[in-house]
Amino acid sequence: MKKRFGKLPKAEREKIEARYHRMKPEKLDEVMSRAKQHAPSAIRLPAQLVKALKIVAESEGESGYQAMVRRWIEERLQQKTSTVD
Repeated sequence: MKKRFGKLPKAEREKIEARYHRMKPEKLDEVMSRAKQHAPSAIRLPAQLVKALKIVAESEGESGYQAMVRRWIEERLQQKTSTVD
């Protein structure tokens, strides 16, 4: 398993950064084209909304509100994209 860059010791991060800075632009483009794209996995919600979501999740027998919200988003997205086709 690869270590996350942010969790590496400062000296090791600086060594890796220096290696990238010394690369030729063509080589850097090649390396970056293979890099995994990152999408944020967190949405900031007001505390009151989270509290209400937890109550709903509990009443629906969900193990947690996050899984429920993810399912809601997936269902809504599927509804919206199926009507566009």
